[in-house]
Amino acid sequence: MIQPVLKDLIITGNPNIHGKLQFTETEDIGDDFLLSGTACIGVEEFDGEYNFDFTIITPKALAKQLEDRNEIILGAKNFIVNKLDFELITETINQILSKHQGETWEEVAISLNPYFSWEYTDSVRLTTVEELFEMIKKESEKDNE
Repeated sequence: MIQPVLKDLIITGNPNIHGKLQFTETEDIGDDFLLSGTACIGVEEFDGEYNFDFTIITPKALAKQLEDRNEIILGAKNFIVNKLDFELITETINQILSKHQGETWEEVAISLNPYFSWEYTDSVRLTTVEELFEMIKKESEKDNE
């Protein structure tokens, strides 16, 4: 059974707004921001990891987005926070991961889908070399049209 663990946490933003692209610790950047988060998730026994993306947003930034748009913003894959708190975000991710496991990484990723977007969510999975060659042939035919 695969038990996912957090290996690394990457939080990036707009350097024109916050003065830097990546955050590595809790900082006071105010209460009006939208940042991108990547939880690098693997298993304890191995060095490798998969990337699971999410958004970190404050209520003030969310309110601005709602003012600028005439649509519904769905809450999936969004961490709504009052401030940038690395420890709290890490703790929350660890709590989520402790409740999810699976026989395969695909099962783990599907179970984590309400919280994160897995880097391979929309990728094509090929199980044989023949499938690969067939895909290449189809793409080649499209290019020649």
